[in-house]
Amino acid sequence: MQIPTPKSATNMTWFTEDNVPDPAPGELGVQGWKILIRPIPNAPKTRGGIIIPDSTMDVLDLIRSVGRVLALGPRAYTREDMGGKPWCKVGDYVLYGRYAGAKISYGGVKLLYINDDEVITTVKDPSKLNE
Repeated sequence: MQIPTPKSATNMTWFTEDNVPDPAPGELGVQGWKILIRPIPNAPKTRGGIIIPDSTMDVLDLIRSVGRVLALGPRAYTREDMGGKPWCKVGDYVLYGRYAGAKISYGGVKLLYINDDEVITTVKDPSKLNE
């Protein structure tokens, strides 16, 4: 008898609706050079109100992963090879690789721990990424 293996959670499904509050600061430990991220979904419409088809949403979800920084570990961005200053701070929206990090769910909120060097860039307005 073959036991079916569960499908891994993709970036397409790894987010929590906005109405669910973040865990309280300090409720989850962030160790070493890790960053705690709350992933956000792609916008289902363009700014002009055009609904993005599911097939296009699938592609968008595969090519970009964006989330809000909830916490930085105490050693994040302290290595000399990283320039000595943080690339992001708590509250920033960041773009990270689609396979980056370790996914967890805590208190009904889907979260992601990534290494500090997995941040690709900060994003001022993530809603503009679909334009």
